[in-house]
Amino acid sequence: MRVITFKAEEPLVERLDSLARVKGVTRSELIRKALELYLRLENYRFEPQPKYVRLLS
Repeated sequence: MRVITFKAEEPLVERLDSLARVKGVTRSELIRKALELYLRLENYRFEPQPKYVRLLS
């Protein structure tokens, strides 16, 4: 796994640490999960979505 570094405002770090404690995960794990979710959502926005056709019988 690769290490990355970024800057965040103190209130955001405090919220992150608080949630990580409640969830029982590390800060890194929480950040990884948040990034994965964000990237999935962004990918969803830019990929063409299938159109559904309702078939009447």
